[in-house]
Amino acid sequence: MTAALAKPTRNIVAITIIAVFIFFGGMLMLHVVPVPAKDKIADGLLADFIITFPALYYFIVIRPLKISAKKLLLVISLSCGVAYLVLPQHQREYILQVRKLTAVAEMVFIIYAVTKFNKLRRAYLAQKAIFADPVFNLRSAMANVMGESFGVKIIASELAVLRYGLLFWKKEQSVENNNNYFTTHREFGYIALWCIFIFAMMVEIVAFHFLLRKWSNMAAIIVTVLSCYSFILFIADLSAILKRKILVNDNQLILRTGLRWRAVTTISNISSVEKIRYDYHSTVTYFKGGITNKSGNVLITFNEPVLIERLYGASKSFDTILMNIDNAELFAGLVSVK
Repeated sequence: MTAALAKPTRNIVAITIIAVFIFFGGMLMLHVVPVPAKDKIADGLLADFIITFPALYYFIVIRPLKISAKKLLLVISLSCGVAYLVLPQHQREYILQVRKLTAVAEMVFIIYAVTKFNKLRRAYLAQKAIFADPVFNLRSAMANVMGESFGVKIIASELAVLRYGLLFWKKEQSVENNNNYFTTHREFGYIALWCIFIFAMMVEIVAFHFLLRKWSNMAAIIVTVLSCYSFILFIADLSAILKRKILVNDNQLILRTGLRWRAVTTISNISSVEKIRYDYHSTVTYFKGGITNKSGNVLITFNEPVLIERLYGASKSFDTILMNIDNAELFAGLVSVK
């Protein structure tokens, strides 16, 4: 599993570094080269945006990871959009010509996506009838309709983040219909920690925005928009941790920490539940499922390994899970009675 995850991660990191280099390197050159050479630099940067980067994306991401080539249309559209915003006026006419060429293909793709929507909705409702978990139900539905690929998993994960980040007031149906649930954030004090992170992020976003404005107003806007998306990620994380609680349904046990991971097993599969200190260390391999990598006040050991389903990472089975559970004594007593 680790090797399978390492390759997609390396490819994504590589293409991200290339994108950052092309954007910031090109913008820097546009601002430092003499005026007579600026047109040539702009032409070269235009070619990098609409030809070089999409080609590299195909050979680094789409082809090695066996992602549908249709995703390249979205990459080209985004590249054209960024180029249109940052390049001088006379280069924008070339970009509009490229967009005309891709418009027909994009329209065909949109029609194809609409035809898949009804199948996707039916698959999602079928998963929802079994258990109301919007995150993993959406991923399962998309995998059933579009195929279980790395790209589909990423898209499903991003949609889950947007749901919890933008629709943070919505109630979690699976929790509303269940009386046996346990929170995971109170004893750790995650809300206070989250507020500190958000305050620091807001200060950094504002300061970095004004710093970039001295160099490029458009670059400042783009970086700020991307930073705001990170802000949405933080909101989604807190929203999910507050809503996606541990559930006990008869003999079924759903363990999870927000959007980060989920494990579904039976109470009869539990070997032991041990309350521990937050500085737990062990030579035995276990899954670190706490709110932070080093946190956790409950160690759960299973008779048979359970599958840990992660939002972005690869799924993997573990015999032991270290996680945060509020009112650990009550939890241990409840699962022991079962």
